Amino acid sequence: MPKQSKELPPVQQTEKELPQVGSPENTIVIGGRLVEIKPTKLRYQRNRTAAFYKMLELYPLADILAMEAGAFGDDRDGDKAVMDWLIAVFDDEALVLENYNSMDTGTVEQLLEIFRRVNRIDEKEQKQKNLQTARQA
Repeated sequence: MPKQSKELPPVQQTEKELPQVGSPENTIVIGGRLVEIKPTKLRYQRNRTAAFYKMLELYPLADILAMEAGAFGDDRDGDKAVMDWLIAVFDDEALVLENYNSMDTGTVEQLLEIFRRVNRIDEKEQKQKNLQTARQA
C-alpha cells in the first residue's frame, strides 16, 4: 500500500514589530513617534530647569504660560520655562521645538508623572517623610 502524503498548509509569516525599548510606562507618543523618557541629565539640573516640575505641580499650566519674565527668579517667562523643562525631560531640543505648539495639558501632566517616576522623586519624598515621622516618634 503506497503512502499518501498529506499536503501541508502554506506557511504564513507575519511581520513582527521590533521589541519595545525600555519600560512602556516611561514612554509617550510625541509627533507620531514613541519616545522613552529617561532620568534627567545633570546639565539640566544645574541650571534649575529640572526643578521647574515643582511649578507644574503648584500652578495650572495656563497660569504658568502667562507668567512674565522674572517670575521664576531668572529672565525666563512662563512659556520659555515650560519649553526649557520639556527639553530637559526629552533631552531633545529639536523634538520639543517641532512639537511644542501641538502639546496639550494632558501631555504635560503625563510627562510630569513620568518625570517624577524616572527621577525617583516620589520614592525619595516618601523616604524623607518616613525619616521625619521616625524622628518625631
